[in-house]
Amino acid sequence: NGADVGTPAANVRQSSNVEEDDVYEVFYRLCKLSMKLDIVDSWIKPDEAMNMQSKMLSLELLLSMLEQSGPLFRGSQRFINCIKQHLCMSLLKNGVSSAPRVFKGALQVFVTLLLTLKADLKHELGVFFTSIFLRILESANSTFYQKTMVLQLLHSICRDPQTVLDIYVNYDCDLKQVDIFAKMLSHLTRIVQSGVHAPAV
Repeated sequence: NGADVGTPAANVRQSSNVEEDDVYEVFYRLCKLSMKLDIVDSWIKPDEAMNMQSKMLSLELLLSMLEQSGPLFRGSQRFINCIKQHLCMSLLKNGVSSAPRVFKGALQVFVTLLLTLKADLKHELGVFFTSIFLRILESANSTFYQKTMVLQLLHSICRDPQTVLDIYVNYDCDLKQVDIFAKMLSHLTRIVQSGVHAPAV
């Protein structure tokens, strides 16, 4: 016989569903909050400071939730869909931000997704690589800070042999995907050969 509502098993199951709903709602709201209108740090007005603080706090809390998430969270299709639909949209916007703090926050979230959920976000992570990070290295309009942060991102990725192997297997060895590993090497080789110089003060 199935457990009645008043049984311990049913209560645990009901409690678990309520907690999952609460966590999902918080995660979703943080994703939406992180997509508020971007503001360049040096141009913040007193009445706009709260918006920047809200954006940064939401990115920091999202990062913390991802870093501390367990198998239940990472294995939930509900949360995976929320990440694809809302968090990835946030990263697409904040990943091109000219505000250094916002840009850095988006990169930190991206690295965590790459290290923990790359199997579920293969397409989305590939888009971030090709449409944002590698283009920042290519573009003459990118700031020195943005290029430096992207290089630090690639450095952190290359420090994890398994992640490097996964990128090569999942993208370069897949005929339907862009050769991300080869493009990374090409960009890094070109930068090393040409040198990167900080702008004159």
